[in-house]
Amino acid sequence: MDKTFKIGIFGLTVNEQNTLGSIFKLAASRNRRYVIVNVPERETADIVLVDSDDSNALNEWRSFSVHHNSIPVVLVTKSIPAESAKDIYLRRPLTLKRVLETLDKVVIEVHKYVPELVVGGEEVLDEEANAVLLDAASSADKILPSGVKSLVVDDALSVRKSMDIQLKLFGMTIDFAETGEEAIDFIGKSVYDIIFLDIMLPGIDGYKVCREIKSHKMSKNTPVVMLTGKGSRFDKLKGTMAGANIYLTKPVEPEKLKEVIKQFLPNVASIGK
Repeated sequence: MDKTFKIGIFGLTVNEQNTLGSIFKLAASRNRRYVIVNVPERETADIVLVDSDDSNALNEWRSFSVHHNSIPVVLVTKSIPAESAKDIYLRRPLTLKRVLETLDKVVIEVHKYVPELVVGGEEVLDEEANAVLLDAASSADKILPSGVKSLVVDDALSVRKSMDIQLKLFGMTIDFAETGEEAIDFIGKSVYDIIFLDIMLPGIDGYKVCREIKSHKMSKNTPVVMLTGKGSRFDKLKGTMAGANIYLTKPVEPEKLKEVIKQFLPNVASIGK
């Protein structure tokens, strides 16, 4: 699933802006695309680039950020300060590799956009996609814990790995169960904010696990998101009758998963912004 992100600019020379435009055109075939917006449209930007070597640009951005402080900022500079842990920098000169790596990092960490992380997908990933997943995993490990705890129940290792990265990007801590019996054991010991549950499990199936979750005192109000490869009305009806709050058919794209998190955990969905 492709997506275009709008880039607002404060400062930068005409040549640098032209360089950015050329880079974005060269990268137009990627699933993460970028486009520069005009000055009056900067409030619609997904990311802003600010020339931190230009005091006028910094002042203009500070005035802008008073009303638009949720837009992530990348500071463009010739020399990155030694203490720069809290800020994101893009070093001059602007090269294709530097620009795309920096913007991709923001898109992953702030906008949680990792289209390579399709839950339950079987597509063979190319070298670039695998590199992005490694970056996403590294970024996920750096996100501060949100205090939200989730349980993922699925016997497929690929699903558990993709869910591990995606949920960590929201600051969640995650327990994993491979069978229905393990899941029931977990819910008897811990309280979860959300549970992702596959239907086809070894031993006890997801429907029975869901009924157990909803009948348990500590988990009866916990949102249960059913993940399954089946998509018939009968399966959805059966899942609803078992107490599932929502039903997602695999392969599940990151945007769909993000929508579910936003629906049931709105405070968590805003992490990083």
